[in-house]
Amino acid sequence: MRTYKNPLPIQLSDHAWAIPDLPSGFNPDPYVIKHNGEYYAYTTAVDGVCVLHSKDLVQWTHLGYAFSIPGHDHYWAPAVIYDNGRFYLYVSSKLRTEEDVHYEFLKVADAEKPEGPYTYRTTLFETFSIDAHVVRDADGSLILFYSTNETLGTDGHRPGTVILADRLIDPLTLEGKPRLIVQPTLDEEIYEENRFGDGRDWHTIEGAFYLKRRNKHYVMYSGNAFTRPTYYIGYATAEAREDAPVTDLAWSKYPDANTYVPLLRQSGHVEGVGHNSVVRALNNVEDWVVYHGRDVLRGEDGKGELRQLRIDPLWWNGDRMWVPGPTHETAAAPAVPVFLERFDRADAETLGAEWDVRSGEWTVRGEEAVQLSTIGVGEAFVPGLYSCAVYEANLCWSRHHMGGVYGVLVNYGNEQNYSEVVLDVGRREVIFADIVHGVRQQERAAQVAQGFRFDVYHQLIVRSLGARVQIELDGVLMLTADSVHSEGTFGLLTRYTAARFDGIAVTEHAAIDTAQAWTAYMPWVRAEQGAWRIEEGMLCGRPASGAAIDLHLRKPIYAEDQFCRLDLRSIGNKTGRIELELQGLDAAKLQLPEEGNTVSTLTIRYASNLLEVWLNQDPIIRSEQSGSWTGLRLTADRPVQVEAIEWTGLV
Repeated sequence: MRTYKNPLPIQLSDHAWAIPDLPSGFNPDPYVIKHNGEYYAYTTAVDGVCVLHSKDLVQWTHLGYAFSIPGHDHYWAPAVIYDNGRFYLYVSSKLRTEEDVHYEFLKVADAEKPEGPYTYRTTLFETFSIDAHVVRDADGSLILFYSTNETLGTDGHRPGTVILADRLIDPLTLEGKPRLIVQPTLDEEIYEENRFGDGRDWHTIEGAFYLKRRNKHYVMYSGNAFTRPTYYIGYATAEAREDAPVTDLAWSKYPDANTYVPLLRQSGHVEGVGHNSVVRALNNVEDWVVYHGRDVLRGEDGKGELRQLRIDPLWWNGDRMWVPGPTHETAAAPAVPVFLERFDRADAETLGAEWDVRSGEWTVRGEEAVQLSTIGVGEAFVPGLYSCAVYEANLCWSRHHMGGVYGVLVNYGNEQNYSEVVLDVGRREVIFADIVHGVRQQERAAQVAQGFRFDVYHQLIVRSLGARVQIELDGVLMLTADSVHSEGTFGLLTRYTAARFDGIAVTEHAAIDTAQAWTAYMPWVRAEQGAWRIEEGMLCGRPASGAAIDLHLRKPIYAEDQFCRLDLRSIGNKTGRIELELQGLDAAKLQLPEEGNTVSTLTIRYASNLLEVWLNQDPIIRSEQSGSWTGLRLTADRPVQVEAIEWTGLV
């Protein structure tokens, strides 16, 4: 089993070694992006924005400074977004001659490469403004989260720093209609008592990071100062509303505005735990929180900037976040895909032996795969057969006056039976089509955004759940389709087009949390007893004719090692028996809470014959097992709802 241990190890590149006084061991306010299957972290420093690189989220190399402005210092809380071929860096800095940090103004710089160098473009505010996070809304538009003092700085009750959000017209231009997202409400968020001498305490809410899961939006934040014992990471939530932008949602702190329940805070080993970002593991399933913290036992001379780079997994208890941390001991590392190709092998000139190249002129140049020919079809397949999986391909058109059609093959059975997802330059569309016995079926298509550049890299994610397919482009859902095909292999495709590919990944995965997903999952479901139906996106069961319910949920993936998360709700006010059996293993049946109207989340990991089970956030099983885990069997003498289930293959 791959492992990691906080704080994460960092080595220096040759370039970084030559930089005097580079703060290589301490990297506060880490912001991490994944690009073409590799990671880049951007961190706070006095003399510039630091940039680090990793291929697995665990082992990091410091590359030096990515950005600085002559005459400026104190580069705070950088954040980067990749948009249509360019990387945009948002960071605050001030003049070196200015001692007051409230002259930290938020700026934007851009670059062609994630490591930079970045070039200054504009200053967004001429007032104190920090801690940017730029995200894509559901329609692909950009939203800027940031913190400032002006909104509640003169409040008589809880003055302080807040989190705002505003729409970006383009990466360099704000719409100018900010909305308040999160504000101070707790004494644990006090940054400084009686700051002005008039009895008012100054509060701080900063370090916004946004994400969406199922039908809920989340903004994570840090409260007060990293030097204080109550410094923490918390989060606010908002229910999704159709066609409503993120800025118009109704946000509220978890669990409420008046209760201090940290997601992460100091422990007996780590303090100053906060200011995080979240990034997907290489398997495109797991979320990992990247944050800073410093060792409690750091010696008598342990003063100054000592915040180090750390990670821990972001897990879920129903729709509530859960981070088993801050950790300081060895733990399971971020998961990797069953297949991963970055074309970075030394002296590689052709696709590796694991690739099945059927047609085209394929070569490897500059750590990317290139299909050179504009004649005919180019096809190259990864190994393996999949029924439920997440496929990633980063792809780029090689410009040509004839246009281009390029993408991926999904659930490929043979040359007459498969599905394809392609980008069409001439039509400016993402297109899904089934080919059945050589006959092309009705296409489904979606327009790309105005100004979309096909000649730069874009991330294409295809999620297959049996015959159901979801297609995402640069993190935006473009298409959902019901396919004729439900199993096959995965490949790269060009049609009369030269194109480049990088960061190819395949992970066995199935997420069942909607009515449509439950319908697609039915081939792996068997209801032995009880009355079962799909209602409001859940699988609902009731005892019938005096018999208890009995439901089998088979795993839809081939991997022996796997991760599973199950959200189960008991219905009604009466108590009653609920049992869950892990079929194929020696473990005893799990007895779930009998109270009515409660949601239980079971998190199960089975790897290298080690079974670990958590009920909500409590570990209940850790034992060696023999056998092959084939699925779950649920029995109960009371009504239940299976709200969601996820299966992920582990490597």
